[in-house]
Amino acid sequence: MDLADLAARVRQETRINASPRDMERVLAAILTSEDMWRVLELAEVPLLVVCSALRALAAEGRVRWDTGLIRLTAEGEEACARLGIAPVRTLDCPRCRGRGVEGGFLHDVATAFHRIAAHRPEASQEFDQGYVTEDTTIARIAMLWRRGDLAGKDLLVLGDDDLVSVAAALTRLPRRVAVLDADPRITSFVEEVASQEGLGIEAFAHDLRQPLPREVERQFDVFSCDPTESLPGFLLFAGRGVSALRGPGSAGYLGLTHAEASLAKWRAIQEELLAWGAVLTDLRDGFHTYVNWPYVEAMRGWEHLPVRRVPGRLEPWYRSALVRIELVTEAKVELGCVPGNIFLDDEAATT
Repeated sequence: MDLADLAARVRQETRINASPRDMERVLAAILTSEDMWRVLELAEVPLLVVCSALRALAAEGRVRWDTGLIRLTAEGEEACARLGIAPVRTLDCPRCRGRGVEGGFLHDVATAFHRIAAHRPEASQEFDQGYVTEDTTIARIAMLWRRGDLAGKDLLVLGDDDLVSVAAALTRLPRRVAVLDADPRITSFVEEVASQEGLGIEAFAHDLRQPLPREVERQFDVFSCDPTESLPGFLLFAGRGVSALRGPGSAGYLGLTHAEASLAKWRAIQEELLAWGAVLTDLRDGFHTYVNWPYVEAMRGWEHLPVRRVPGRLEPWYRSALVRIELVTEAKVELGCVPGNIFLDDEAATT
């Protein structure tokens, strides 16, 4: 088995920059689990790359899934042994789940947040939504607090199906919390919760394809968002967030996956962030765990899966890194109106 040749075939089929190392990751994931969704999670390469690699490996007689499970054949196992490929070892801390922060001190906030989040609107494919678990949101708030980005700060949330604004406001620590979201269900829900709980949250209905409102631009110390994963969509969310920051020392928090973003895309994003005057200060891979959304059978990647089984609600497979950036110069972002579909590129799989 030639991993370079396999990667070349995957690149040709998907137009995604897959490497021989990515092919190793796919094989290591298959060595670890026979479940399709677990393989996708463990491989940490774009979903469409995994599916293309599986088809190519099956054509070589090294993988089969006729039983509904992804399994290496004897030839596949022999090739992995010859190449020195071993199963994935998940060695995350069992207390913090690899996040590097604990939210136990936020017990009262978490209790209130769980009660509130139980009534949130369901994730909508129209807005490419897929919210994180409630524990993940609390961990994100703990991270903001840990980095000095919560107490006494003005916080802007761009797209808030994760309800970061609510969790942050429940701590009573930020000076100001505001939300921009194109989904009227989200803004209405946040406003209703803010009224019922006595939280000072401002919610604005706004499509980020349009420039920021004047009352938002350069008015915040911190922004938080979980952007859509296409390159233009991610940079749009990130660029609007950076444009909302006051200046040097202001920070932003973003989510970025492997399932829909190759390392080539990661590099392009980092280059743009640096050009805007920001530096990456923290990268916690696998920080965010997502609740399985209800439209999985309608997502773009579904037809590419060799085994089509809807994952259960308690089988989370989609994860993303938490990325913190901080401005070291005045922001240098030039973004006007961005018309059209911001959700699609060659690597997008869940839209």
